[in-house]
Amino acid sequence: MLLESVFETLRRIENERLQLPIFYESPIALRFETGDPSLDIFLDKAHLNPKYLRSAFWRVSFLYEKIAPFDTLLWVLYRTPDLETDVTAIIDRFCTLTHLPSPAEVYQQEVTTSDEEPMTRIFLLWDMKQTPPLIAPLLKGILSADFKGFRELSSAVFFFDTERHLLFHPYDDRGADVVAEKAETIRFLYEDCKNWLLEYDLQRMQKFSRTKKDPFGSFFISPPFQLSPSAYSLPFYSRNSH
Repeated sequence: MLLESVFETLRRIENERLQLPIFYESPIALRFETGDPSLDIFLDKAHLNPKYLRSAFWRVSFLYEKIAPFDTLLWVLYRTPDLETDVTAIIDRFCTLTHLPSPAEVYQQEVTTSDEEPMTRIFLLWDMKQTPPLIAPLLKGILSADFKGFRELSSAVFFFDTERHLLFHPYDDRGADVVAEKAETIRFLYEDCKNWLLEYDLQRMQKFSRTKKDPFGSFFISPPFQLSPSAYSLPFYSRNSH
């Protein structure tokens, strides 16, 4: 059962309720900055900088390939009583984007928001070994979700390896969290990709260091593939506020 395996991994990473942000809810966690801070997000007030999204796509794709394989894809839909959008149409859009069939399992959970308002969380799960999704369109969709894109992808897509008890969560264009039950499972990411770690949270991630000295050296990361300038060909979007 996919849901049981996911819940077991959530229990082991000490985030049984899947609370966000993932990085701050689990003791063994890394937070990567996928949006390159050296690049402007916008060309002007109305147009997004395409180089920024290309760079973010390169980083998140590299992290995905480096962490893979995964066995379970979880997408969480958040619905409140005031939302009138058709859930079936939203799920169909996701399946079209990823070339996936209907979810293998669906679980619905009634919760309350921080303002004590009712909210429904719909857990949609796919077995990635049986039905592998198209990863590139999904990652691009997550990165562009806050720019008048597929907004239901923002902070809502989770890749699990339930054997290693590992979770990869690219939340939007700004970053991605990686959490695991054991530090050794993801220490290689800390060592190989440390120049992408979010500077604000470096102190929290020092537990991964093998030395007592400053562990945050400069690394050059060779790409797993060549990314042409047209590989990320999204139209310009006006950014909504987060």
